Amino acid sequence: MGTETIHLLHTNDMHSHFENWPRILRFLLEKQKTYTQSYTFDIGDAIDRLNPYTDATMGQGNIELMNEAHYDGVTIGNNEGLVLSHEAMNHLYDGANFDVLLGNLKEYPSLTQPTWAKNYKIITTNSGTKIAVLGLTAPYMLTYPSLGWKPYDVDETIGKLLPILRQKADVVVLLSHLGLPTDEHLGEKYDIDIIIGAHTHHLLEHGKMVSGTLLAAAGRYGNYVGDISLEISDDGQILSKKAVTTPTYEMSEDDEDYHLIHGLFKKGQTVLTTRYVTQLPRDITTDEQSYDAMRALKQYFDAPAAMLSTGMFVEDFPKGRLNQYELLESMPHAINPMLMTLKGQKIIELFEELDAQQEWLSTLAMKGSGFRGKIFGYMRFDGIDRQKNGQILYQGQTIQPHQNYQIATLDHYKWVPFFPVIQDAPVKIELRILLRELMAQYYKKKYSNV
Repeated sequence: MGTETIHLLHTNDMHSHFENWPRILRFLLEKQKTYTQSYTFDIGDAIDRLNPYTDATMGQGNIELMNEAHYDGVTIGNNEGLVLSHEAMNHLYDGANFDVLLGNLKEYPSLTQPTWAKNYKIITTNSGTKIAVLGLTAPYMLTYPSLGWKPYDVDETIGKLLPILRQKADVVVLLSHLGLPTDEHLGEKYDIDIIIGAHTHHLLEHGKMVSGTLLAAAGRYGNYVGDISLEISDDGQILSKKAVTTPTYEMSEDDEDYHLIHGLFKKGQTVLTTRYVTQLPRDITTDEQSYDAMRALKQYFDAPAAMLSTGMFVEDFPKGRLNQYELLESMPHAINPMLMTLKGQKIIELFEELDAQQEWLSTLAMKGSGFRGKIFGYMRFDGIDRQKNGQILYQGQTIQPHQNYQIATLDHYKWVPFFPVIQDAPVKIELRILLRELMAQYYKKKYSNV
């Protein structure tokens, strides 16, 4: 009985870490050339608007780079689906030479498949083995609809598509931007041969077997590249499956790498620097930016009060022309305005949560949940004051325990695990605008006469 060997090369959660890209690209191209049969995939969060080149091109620059790697398929992560506007997402892959595979996100109001994505694809190997490749992304039910997308439950989607794929193919591969706990659940529950994972930035150096399903993942930021090898019989049976990862630091370097990496940064920086926002009459410190941001949030939502943390602001603005690059440097986050409604009693509880944590939060170095700064910092309020006797005032009036109050803030505080009160609160999240875009509008209006 004859056999064939198939290699599945994979990357994930690159987050625009271009410093690793030249070595990764050479590695992928060399493996593609060396192997008799190989297919290459990316599992999402390839882009991150923290990088000026990505921000300036709305991710299309990333896609141009990815085209060079001859990907056979990719899925999207939240940094594609939730950080880009609906329009920008609809154009992200205009120039792509690869398939986008996404089975659990449809377009409102028609609930049709996005024009830039397929539910799945079937690959036929040299020996006639059929490999079905399905892509799924984390279905943020609260946030995707406001951007014009309808997310679908993972189990519901797999329950619908897996029987079809099992009829059509010998091997089923899932590109999963869902996170390791979900991947483990899916491995236990479904007849899926391979799950290539992402989202939680987990590294499975030699893969992980869960009830016969091979889980694979290559960490984050392009620090590793994954390589799955399959030995398949003539009748389509998997005889063996193994996963390995190669650290990027072990890959070959080239003298031109630095120039390419630096060139991308400079290109993005140059574009953003030319995008004029307004004229500042004086230097604006990060501290002042925090107060300006609370005013901007109050105006945006027409709300009486606002709160945010000082760590949201990283760099001072110098006097003179303010441009988009300076805004990106000070507010690099993928974070959006949010309006929450709290009972008076819940505001009191929120202050108690802050009191218990403020000391360590003030210097907490953190990343994630959209945050791209250095430390959390101190929580500031506008329109809410606490007296020396502990009494909390909202617009100068004593908080009433059973009355509803509105506070304009940022969605970051709903996703971090520090504030249960905010996690449970009813909210309105404005995903169509990032914090720095809101501040650009605010400063443009504030200094229109300078």
